[in-house]
Amino acid sequence: MKYAANATSYPSQPHAVISDTALASLGVLFKLVLNPTLGALGTCANTINIVVFYKMGLSDGVTQNFFILAVSDGCIAMGSLVSSAAYLLQTTVFLGLGGAEHQVQVVYWATLLVGTFLQMTSLVTTVVIAVVRCCCVAMPLKVKFLITAPRQLAAILVFSGGSISALIYFFSSARVVIVHNPVTNGSLAFIAELRWYEYTVFSNIFYYVGFMVIITCVIILSINLKRSATFRGASTSGAYGTSGCAADGQGKDGRREVRVVKTVVFVSVVFILCYIPNMAFTVTGSLVSGFSADGVYRNANMLVLMMTEASLLVNASVNIFIYYFNNSRYRTLLDAIWRKETK
Repeated sequence: MKYAANATSYPSQPHAVISDTALASLGVLFKLVLNPTLGALGTCANTINIVVFYKMGLSDGVTQNFFILAVSDGCIAMGSLVSSAAYLLQTTVFLGLGGAEHQVQVVYWATLLVGTFLQMTSLVTTVVIAVVRCCCVAMPLKVKFLITAPRQLAAILVFSGGSISALIYFFSSARVVIVHNPVTNGSLAFIAELRWYEYTVFSNIFYYVGFMVIITCVIILSINLKRSATFRGASTSGAYGTSGCAADGQGKDGRREVRVVKTVVFVSVVFILCYIPNMAFTVTGSLVSGFSADGVYRNANMLVLMMTEASLLVNASVNIFIYYFNNSRYRTLLDAIWRKETK
């Protein structure tokens, strides 16, 4: 990335819905209170998830995939803490110091960009989890041999790697622009000249396809849950293999399969709900002229960006509760770790 030779000026916003003063106040609320709190919660929660799933063993496909999801969500949460720290430094310690202030601002924007890489991995992992569980429901005996844990890992790596490669291309043209704000008589550093149109098209297609797959899987799994509630013991199948599927439909193993399906459904639904603002943000950026970091609707852009970050952090923070209440093995291991640590 390179700095622009000269600072440019903000375009005027005569009918701004959000004033600079209001945005500054909302920035304190989101970047210094809400998002850091969610980031810290998400970091702690996913650290716990990583430890518990590692102790459960990664040879099982379900455990392996939830472990990968915990790693990506934990990194998203930690990135938010870095972003909030950069925001705090640029508005306090380095305020008015020119180059130092701009460097911290670049860290802030770079952290947000890096977060998109992790979001792609989180999406791919969630899709794999949902699809595998649907296959377990549709053809439990075949899945044990066809969709093994190594193959699931390969699918996550291939699709995540492909999406990250595309993002690197879209972001490779980025440069840092110093923008002067005549209202406050200050200047801000922004990362500009991304291949925004290409990025928007790619990310929306990627997310829409992923969402459609997840929603389809959720519908199928919900129908299966309804059936199993009526015909418990006759419509589910038994012990786990390497893919995480059950192999016969009796008693304890059948109930375990129902809990796994519930876990996947809850994780998938929360993911979809929390990522809708992220998709709306990119769509708005492509359809509304001036809805960008240095455009006419820059304040609205920044506010929606902070709200989007908050929703992603909610997604990264709540899975621990889903695992705890729907996975007895997870709950037992976590309770054992807690008792050991408190002795």
